[in-house]
Amino acid sequence: MKLDPRLHAFRDDLADAQLRGRVTAGHFVEGRPARVVVGRAAVRDSAAPDAELLTFYHYGEPVLVFEEGDGFAWCQSMIDDYVGYVAAEQIAIIDSALEPTHFVANLGTYTYEAPDLRSPVRDFLPRHSPVVAIETGILTRDTEYARLDTGGFLPFACLKPQPPESPDIVAAAALYLGCPYLWGGRSFLGIDCSGLVQNAFRDLALLVLRDTDMQRETIGEPVSVGAERDLQRGDLLYIPGHVLIYAGSSEVIHADGASMFVRRDALAALMRARGLKWGSFTVRRHPPAAPG
Repeated sequence: MKLDPRLHAFRDDLADAQLRGRVTAGHFVEGRPARVVVGRAAVRDSAAPDAELLTFYHYGEPVLVFEEGDGFAWCQSMIDDYVGYVAAEQIAIIDSALEPTHFVANLGTYTYEAPDLRSPVRDFLPRHSPVVAIETGILTRDTEYARLDTGGFLPFACLKPQPPESPDIVAAAALYLGCPYLWGGRSFLGIDCSGLVQNAFRDLALLVLRDTDMQRETIGEPVSVGAERDLQRGDLLYIPGHVLIYAGSSEVIHADGASMFVRRDALAALMRARGLKWGSFTVRRHPPAAPG
């Protein structure tokens, strides 16, 4: 079976040692564990600042580093296996996996240079970001702040000891309604259609792959749908290059690259506007489905 270079670290000259015997490469290396130390690290298809954007790694995300040079690191996420190049300054090599003390539980939080929301903004940490708070109980004007091991402060109310949850993927996706569309985006500051699906499943403590073609082949089970009555809340509707989440009540939620935001649409009207037929969709269902 041919390996997908988006999900396996290999090039003609260099490859992950775990792929020895499965790929041909000039050299094999063991990946070094690291973590992302900025809110959103742009992942590109080559080691250049203007190279194509593929996705983002988020703060605290564990990665394996296979090569560093010219200001970039060639990495693989240990969350969704995505491989690409990030600015080397945006990751930090670690000796062993770090145990987070908290997780960002709202849609994201700003960090500040001082424990004061009026101080300069340092970064933005997306939902689900694992953090290590080395000091809490810091009060400024009755607001509590936490100090992070990587520097900076954030409001403690944005953190929870466990990852955030939603009752189902529709409720999770609805949190992002109105957010701007961003190719490769996975956060409140910008998200694409498959990133929305990926984030929604994280609220169910489920990790799914990044891109629409990957999701279409791996999430749940395919179901045959000949009319809307065959759909269940939470079904995923895939067409080439796009995915929609069926929200029940004849509506879908999706990150729309035409209008450039996450929106809720009437499914029938959207199908008419885009010339779609039921045969256009590949539908995937992940049990258990919530009532419509």
